[in-house]
Amino acid sequence: MMRVLGIDPGIERLGWAVLEKDGRKFNYLASGVKKTLKTSAREVRLLEIHDFLEKLISEHKPELVSLENIFFSNNAKTALIIGEVRGIILMLAAKHNLAVMEFGPAQIKLALAGYGRADKSSVLNMLKLTLNLPNKKFIDDESDAIAIACCGIIHSGTLQTNQDRLFSKEDYKDHKGRI
Repeated sequence: MMRVLGIDPGIERLGWAVLEKDGRKFNYLASGVKKTLKTSAREVRLLEIHDFLEKLISEHKPELVSLENIFFSNNAKTALIIGEVRGIILMLAAKHNLAVMEFGPAQIKLALAGYGRADKSSVLNMLKLTLNLPNKKFIDDESDAIAIACCGIIHSGTLQTNQDRLFSKEDYKDHKGRI
């Protein structure tokens, strides 16, 4: 059994999800979005994220933290702030002796939907087929974190044989039976 904390880093909205792999089954345990106020000072918001993640790690006890790589942004200020949030995540992973895996958006989409340029709804549909997700509307940050956690499980080395593959070719067929 392996437990993964998936994180979609952000300072205004940080998506998070905890998944568990038990044998061949993926289990959804919890997810959400940690929001911080724009009106608070950046250092206060970062401390709030730190404290929230510290509590989340202590509560769920993951073995692996899976997070999205920073992508090149047209806004250098945004990229810098996301980098600061990622620094907190990496520091907490080191503090709690957790393995870390990082993925780019295309890697996540490819692992889950079979296509690196899949849209968010295609990825969410595959997650719904795979996990026992609650029947609720997910905001993008939360569904992204679920996908990131799922990608962490897929790439963690726990899926070694074809029998253990998350999806088969049948899962990728469209309504006309094409792959």
